[in-house]
Amino acid sequence: MIGFLICSRAINHSKRSITMRALALTLPAAILLSACIESDMTIEVLGEDEARVTGYIQMERQMYDMSGGDDSFCAEEDGGTLSLTETHVRCEFDETGTFDEIFDAEADDDAPVTMDGALVNLGDGRVQATFPFAGMTGEMDEMMDDPNMMAMMRQMMAGMSISLTVQGREIESSTGTISEDGTRASITLGVDDLLADPGDRPEDFETVVRY
Repeated sequence: MIGFLICSRAINHSKRSITMRALALTLPAAILLSACIESDMTIEVLGEDEARVTGYIQMERQMYDMSGGDDSFCAEEDGGTLSLTETHVRCEFDETGTFDEIFDAEADDDAPVTMDGALVNLGDGRVQATFPFAGMTGEMDEMMDDPNMMAMMRQMMAGMSISLTVQGREIESSTGTISEDGTRASITLGVDDLLADPGDRPEDFETVVRY
């Protein structure tokens, strides 16, 4: 399972949680960006209990070096391919599995951050994918009470984004943007979205897709 060590403190959730096979599944988006990490991930629903996750996560080389060069978050046996440049570290991933394999129902105790999320078979060839962004609270709200911390985060996160796409034979409904051919629903979150006041934060990314 792809896991990761970041400089941010962990946020714990009491509900069903998942650990990451692709980092964006594990970390709340604001914390992902505050660790100077970008992510672009696509979940393709292949059947009633099968999905494929592809995409990448990328972080500044400085952050990677600060972690001691730990590349366990991009294990080859978990579909990860790691590449390093002078400025960035990039992990490209491609993994296919059951919903429980993609979203581990029992989070690893070693996972630094967990997040609620799910792929749920609705029957009749339909699956619901949910990524809860509206519930970003707790330590995120504490950081927002500190103007100096917020200024630092905005500077670190400038130009970064988190992108998620759900793909299948047909998108039935979505809170994201549906492609012209109706097979993909996407959402991209930037700095202003993630550092907004609680009432103005993005709604949960929910999509019903036919496979």
